[in-house]
Amino acid sequence: MREALLAFANEYDARMDHIGHADDELRSINHPLVFLFLGDRTEEALKQVYEINKKKWNNSAGVVYLHVGTRPAEAGDSVYSWTAPRPVEDKKSLRTDMYKQFYRDEEKLLELNVTLRRMNSRIAEFGRMYSNLQRLNIAVVTRVDDPCNVLLPELTVLLKTVFGEQFRSVMIDLYGLMEEKQVGETYAFSSSLGVGFLREVDVYQTRNYQFSELLQVTGEGIRLPVQHGPAPLFDMVYLLSDKDERGIFAESGMHGASEMICSLNLLKNRKVLNELDPQHGTYNNQQFKQNITPPESDGRGYVSAGMSKVKRPNQAIALTVLYHWYRSVTRKLQHNSGTVLLNDLLDMLELDARQSDQTVRSLMAEPAKALDGMYGLLYHTVSPAQWKSMTLREAEEAFYGANARSFFETNVARRVEAALAGQEPARELERRFEERVIANPLYGYVSGEAWTSPVERPDSLASELRAQLKETAANLAQCRAELESKYEERIELQSVERGSLWNRLTNQIPLKQVVKHVIDEIYGLKLDLLYLETKRRLLEQYVYKLDELHSRMKVQTERLHQLERQLRDASRSSISYANEYLGRNINEYYEYVVNKITAELEERRGEQFYWDERCVGHVSQLLGQGEDKLLHRLMEAVSKDVFPHPLFDQAFERELLERANVVASYDNRNVLSKEDLFRDLYATLENEAAIRADVYRSTHRHRYEEKYIFGDFQSEFVQYAFAVDHGSRTYKLGCVHEKKASGIEKLNLMGGFRLEDLMYYRNGKLYYDTYVQNGYQFHGIDLVSADAAEKA
Repeated sequence: MREALLAFANEYDARMDHIGHADDELRSINHPLVFLFLGDRTEEALKQVYEINKKKWNNSAGVVYLHVGTRPAEAGDSVYSWTAPRPVEDKKSLRTDMYKQFYRDEEKLLELNVTLRRMNSRIAEFGRMYSNLQRLNIAVVTRVDDPCNVLLPELTVLLKTVFGEQFRSVMIDLYGLMEEKQVGETYAFSSSLGVGFLREVDVYQTRNYQFSELLQVTGEGIRLPVQHGPAPLFDMVYLLSDKDERGIFAESGMHGASEMICSLNLLKNRKVLNELDPQHGTYNNQQFKQNITPPESDGRGYVSAGMSKVKRPNQAIALTVLYHWYRSVTRKLQHNSGTVLLNDLLDMLELDARQSDQTVRSLMAEPAKALDGMYGLLYHTVSPAQWKSMTLREAEEAFYGANARSFFETNVARRVEAALAGQEPARELERRFEERVIANPLYGYVSGEAWTSPVERPDSLASELRAQLKETAANLAQCRAELESKYEERIELQSVERGSLWNRLTNQIPLKQVVKHVIDEIYGLKLDLLYLETKRRLLEQYVYKLDELHSRMKVQTERLHQLERQLRDASRSSISYANEYLGRNINEYYEYVVNKITAELEERRGEQFYWDERCVGHVSQLLGQGEDKLLHRLMEAVSKDVFPHPLFDQAFERELLERANVVASYDNRNVLSKEDLFRDLYATLENEAAIRADVYRSTHRHRYEEKYIFGDFQSEFVQYAFAVDHGSRTYKLGCVHEKKASGIEKLNLMGGFRLEDLMYYRNGKLYYDTYVQNGYQFHGIDLVSADAAEKA
């Protein structure tokens, strides 16, 4: 069940995200874009970036990806892979050997050239997706500790040369990913690889860096040069870590870096459909570069970024709506059980006293006729002198001995008992209960448990039958007392029917008349007693069956209660994952929303619309097939009948504000005002967008910052953000105008720091130096010569 709930919540979240992106016509890039993922450890980043772009960019089909590593990566329509020659692995010279092997393997080099030209053709095929084909952007992504990045300048310049044949301008950015959360035994070696690579990048970014090698290879084996410089190799170098400048490791790990790479490329290369208000502070790449690399500097200024997303907690909302929808269904079932009057219920199940009397009479109809046979029983002759002094008990004994009692027991009482057993009234009650209660979607197990409850309540069948049973027992006791009293009566002459005139004149009564009198007086009462005893047994069977049914119903309703508890716990658990104010009043607000929607549905489709097969259907039948069946139908009903309501289409800020105030009363001081809410939202965005690079502040002299909000510039919150510290802010604030409905994003840029300012570099330099002293080779180029050339 947990997996089903998680899938339901994620599906709703994905659907809401898709709706938000589909409605946003501004997420398109202006110029063609190529991604180069360099290194075996960047394959996961490639998949993440590919999926994010596919989801968020309208023209993402025109983006081309290349993965370069020592093992092949999964390729696709726009994803290419080239496997670099891998030398015999020796950790001491791994990067150096890979560098040398690259130049020696001409066949692999030809394969790389062919792959790049195929990519170039692919871009041309999708040229109509871009508004401008004069410029190409290339984003190179690598892990700083991946040995494959020793080939960075070769691959970068070769890409620039091949693609430069089609595009007038090629702009290349580098994204270096640093994983500082390393707990394995290779942490020192990985840090040394990272520091070695950063030192190389420091060389590539000098103003007079030059590169020239014969890397273009034709099918005939002819080599052509590729050249660069003198100029920095990359337009911009972004260094992104899994630890931010606060020293906190990001929960998203390196996945957050993938999202930032996508947003940074969108920021630099975004298609703008209409001229926007200058207040939006659109991104200007040239101005940003000038601010992080002042003219008096050597040009080596690096950039990092931080990104935060505050979005509607869709998973928590989905599970909370499901929980309250389920409660509305069970409440309706409980309501239905209380709408049936006891008399109607007794009539429905044929349990009213009139029906019970009729049942007993029908059972006794034939056996009662056997009483006529008692008049033909042989009896002993008793003189008038004897019977005139006898009681009825004594007379019966004198006339019949045990024969009369035995006749009644055999021919009447046992036949009635057999008829009762043959009719199986308890089983018949169970059948009626199944057909008229459980099989009725309006009632089912919920009404079944309520109506069979042994607890005294207005609609309890068991209570009513116990009352009937009590009354029958009282009548039975009274009848027994009357029989005992009758037995003790003496035979009264005047009560005996007299026969002929002669008999009356002689004052003689025939013995036959006396015997008939005894039978009539005693066995008429015994027949009444048998009637009451049979009714008592019938009612006892009904009560026993109701108790049995109640136990069965209770098991089923407990399953319903358990499902409610599981939905409630899932909702609460999901809410707890949301930020404190993002999760505020989700339960209360969406209880109100669900109640409002169900009220509208009841008015439009009838109070009992729940049980239609197009909606939830028969809850008890579904439960009988398993909780998963019922849960699946509930999820379908929520998706079809609840989520499409306009209350789920509100803008992020409006929905958040309504939730914050849903239970507010006039004197409730704990409720946030709109200003308080925006303040908290702004602070969260800023805190979570902390720069993903730990920079040593005391040596960071050229810190320059720009911050961009991705959202609707006309929205109240964005207007609030622009007004917060207007006139006193030390950074540039801009807005990437998007009609976002599901949340707000913020991207912070910080540039101008040097390698020496980076804590990753400062901490790893000791490892690097020590490994070099121990004979490890980390470079394909001679850094000492490169540094000397740069100083010259």
